[in-house]
Amino acid sequence: MCRASSTLFYTVSDGKKRIYHNSDGIKGYGLTRILDPALFSLTNVFINGVLQPGSLYRVRKGRLLLLSEDIPTKGVPIIIQFIRITVFERR
Repeated sequence: MCRASSTLFYTVSDGKKRIYHNSDGIKGYGLTRILDPALFSLTNVFINGVLQPGSLYRVRKGRLLLLSEDIPTKGVPIIIQFIRITVFERR
């Protein structure tokens, strides 16, 4: 048996920067800090609702770095999804 849980960090592009920090999180929507991806099974980044390939970003505790040539347009939502999968032994 296994259980999965998902935690989300939300921010919005300002149209200028490639680096986002905890302080960029939107209060009232999910987390307001970027978690350590080493503590999770999977980490996904969505820009304007589109899942991004791992080659286009780097996530570390407190920081998201976008590596693509293009910077998201101002107002575009950016979401980091942290997924933890826990496997239980069935008794």
